Formats: sequence, C-alpha cells, structure tokens
Amino acid sequence: MPTQLDRLSLLFTDLDGTLLTTNATIHSSVVSQIQGARSRGVSVVPATARGVRGVLQVAQLVNLGPVAVCHNGAVGYHLERGSLLWVRELSREFVRATIESLVKLDDGFFFAASSPIEFRPQRAFLKDPTMTELEWELAGLFELDSVVKVIVRHKDHPATALIDLLAQEVSGVQLISGSTDWVEIVPKGVSKGFGVGLAAEVLGVELEDAVAIGDHLNDLPMLMSVGHPVAVANAHPSVLAVAADVVSSNDQGGVGELVSKMGLLSTADRYRE
Repeated sequence: MPTQLDRLSLLFTDLDGTLLTTNATIHSSVVSQIQGARSRGVSVVPATARGVRGVLQVAQLVNLGPVAVCHNGAVGYHLERGSLLWVRELSREFVRATIESLVKLDDGFFFAASSPIEFRPQRAFLKDPTMTELEWELAGLFELDSVVKVIVRHKDHPATALIDLLAQEVSGVQLISGSTDWVEIVPKGVSKGFGVGLAAEVLGVELEDAVAIGDHLNDLPMLMSVGHPVAVANAHPSVLAVAADVVSSNDQGGVGELVSKMGLLSTADRYRE
C-alpha cells in the first residue's frame, strides 16, 4: 500500500462489486474495520451508481459518510444532515426526445429514469417477473420532476456494444457503462471523478490526499482523480491496470483491508513536518 496511507483520512468506495459482496451484504469484519476507521476520523464516502435510497440502504448496514456521491456523480447527498448537496439534471425535453427517437429507431430498447430519490423502470426493463410492481409505463418516465440519468438496455446488445450504438445517436451528454447489461445517460461532464471532486471540496480535502477503490469501468474516472487508486481483486482488467494496489475481492472483504490501514496517525502527526 502507499507508504503514507496511515496519514490519509478520506476514502471513496464503490458499493456493488466492491464494498458489497455478491449477495449484497457486508462482511461483519468489514463493518468493524470501517467503524474503527470512522472513530479515527476517516471519512468513508460511497461513490456509486445507486441513487440516494440505495445508498441509505447500505448506510444502515455500516457507518458511511458523512457525504455520498450518488448516480455516478450526478447527485451529492449529506448522509448526516439528510440533504442534497448538488444535483445535475437532464432536461425533460431531452429525456422525452431521446427516448422517443430511440424507440422509433429500434423496438429492442428498454429504459429507466431516475430522479435523485426515485427510480422508475419501464415495463420489462428489469427482466424479473417478481418485480413488475416496481415498473412503469413509458409515459411515467417523462413525469419525473428531476431526471439525473436515463438508463438504457437493449434486448440483444450488451453494454459494450450498446454504448457504441448510443454514441452514434445521442450527443451533448455523458455515456457511462455501469453494468454488463445497460448504459447510463447523464449530463455532460458528470462522472464519478466529477462527483468525488465536489465531495472532496465539501470535506476540505485535496484529491491527491484521497484514496478510492472500485471494480468496474464507471469507477475509472474516480480512480484516476485521486492520489491513491485501489482495485478489488475481482475488478475489471481496465480497473486493475490503473490501480496502484490491489486488495482482496469484494467477497473476501478487500475494502476492510484497505480502510483498516487509514487514519492510524493522529491528526497532529499527519501534518507534522
């Protein structure tokens, strides 16, 4: 690990595939390691594609915070105060026009839209017959007051092919591959790198003095923004390639290994010449 990791007090962590196990749980050892780091003054900030509700579900399992980077950077949320810090939106006109044009282009597309708090999937988007009560008719996606991202899935194309297809049809926005199945359309300039930059400003920490850990392609802008990028062992090859170090997989508690080494020096010792 970096030789001064014990001096650092800000960790950005992805959730799914990184902090969370394959079963969407957190090892009890990781919980205790995070609690110990938090007691030493370490901020453990989730930086995730999840919305605010999804982050709050995880925060109930472990003491994350004090802030969160949600929706791949489009939304910042203060976990302790329960308030939004920033929101970057797509216009309602753009959302409607983009979805309607893609539907005309190819009937294999399925969509979902998110506000900072609410997630609305179109019918059949989730591919899970047990979750139909969560789904909406397409028109319901246009009724959200604030849309921070549109998620696109295609019945025949994985995300790697879909992102190339969308790049030919959609402009003026950012396309993020956050899953093997779908692509997110977010406002131009938005990424996890953008989000962690704003979060670091809120916390008064320079990004070069921050650590970040992730596993997937949408984590790359975050990892490339901080001074100490780390990957879990189960990470995508592109993530492993940019990481300064690799810890155990998400199922083996890699985030706990990392956070346990942070903030071990006192505040005075961290900055002593």
